[in-house]
Amino acid sequence: MIKALFFIIFIFSYMTYAEEPSYQAEYNPLTCIGIAVEYENMYSAKWTFEATGGSGSLVDIRYNGKKRTGKIRTTVYENGNLYGRGKWVGRTSSRIYNTLIEINYSYSTKYFELKSSFNPDNFRLTGKCSN
Repeated sequence: MIKALFFIIFIFSYMTYAEEPSYQAEYNPLTCIGIAVEYENMYSAKWTFEATGGSGSLVDIRYNGKKRTGKIRTTVYENGNLYGRGKWVGRTSSRIYNTLIEINYSYSTKYFELKSSFNPDNFRLTGKCSN
C-alpha cells in the first residue's frame, strides 16, 4: 500500500512539473562592413555576428589581414536592437590585452558598434549591417 502511494505521488509530481523554456537569442545573422580602429590606425573591415544558441553570439571580424573572434552574451530587444558583452576568444589574461568587449546594434538604422569596454581607444569597430 505504501509503495502504491509513493508511486502515485511520483506520477502526479512528474505530470505537474512544467519545464520552463530556455531563453534563445533569436535574430538573423548579420553581415557587416565598416571601419576598425586599432591604436589610432583605421582599416576597412568585414564581420559577421550570429547566434550560437542560448543567449550567446559570436562575432568574427576580419581587417588588415587579421582575424578576431569574440563570444558575447546577447540581449535581443522587441524592436530588434541587440546589446551584448563578452570577451575575445583565446585571451585569458587581461594583463596582456583588454579582453572585454561590448556591442550595440540598432535594428532601425542597421548601425553596429563594437568597442573594448575598458579602453575603447585600443580597438573599436563601427559600420552598417545587412541581414
